[in-house]
Amino acid sequence: MPAEPQRRKQTERRQESIQKILDAAEALFAASGFNGTTLNDVAKAIDGDTSLLRYYFTDKDGLFDAILKRRSGYVNAIRLAALDEYERIMGDDLTIEGIIDAFVRPAFELVASDEGWRNYAAIIAYLNSSRGARRQEMSVNFDESALRVIELMQRALPDTDRREVFWGYHFLTGSFTFSLGQTGRIDTLSKGEVSSLDFVAITDRLVLTLAAGIRALCTRDMSVPIADEVQRRIGLPPKE
Repeated sequence: MPAEPQRRKQTERRQESIQKILDAAEALFAASGFNGTTLNDVAKAIDGDTSLLRYYFTDKDGLFDAILKRRSGYVNAIRLAALDEYERIMGDDLTIEGIIDAFVRPAFELVASDEGWRNYAAIIAYLNSSRGARRQEMSVNFDESALRVIELMQRALPDTDRREVFWGYHFLTGSFTFSLGQTGRIDTLSKGEVSSLDFVAITDRLVLTLAAGIRALCTRDMSVPIADEVQRRIGLPPKE
């Protein structure tokens, strides 16, 4: 066999092997988390040996990083493209609803499309609620798109305290990634009336709910202490 086709076949086999490992590990990490998954677990899932995993990824951290990077670049690209397109269409008339929609809808559509994306989403949900070293992986993979959303939110709410925009993003990303987790909690509470896998329903309701909350937070009278504003809305007198 000529050298070039042989090298091509070797490259293809290598890529197939890597993808098989990543698919299996992604499913295991989604089900059991980082700490609950071992290289031995992954090796068993592919009927292989841990030496092959170490050859390609060095250790469990390297494998986990490869799983994140395999999809994060793509999902970030389509979200940034959606945000750019929304900005192009709206110009200076940006709305919080439109910004949130452009940020979350492309991701939820991917998650709805196949099991691999659902496994990846569960891992992101786990990461965004983690502290320590795992927290840094969110920054490495997603700060660019997060900062773009914050920038557009500041433009849509130009007169607000910048700190409140960051708080708004904090609540947005928390709700978003919790929904990525597909926990089934709402299924149980509603006795099946609604589903944590209904990503269209989640997207539409998340846009309306979070936009209303962020707007209330950012357009309130900033001269009134927020604790007093909360008491007023609760219906109680301000705290002494």
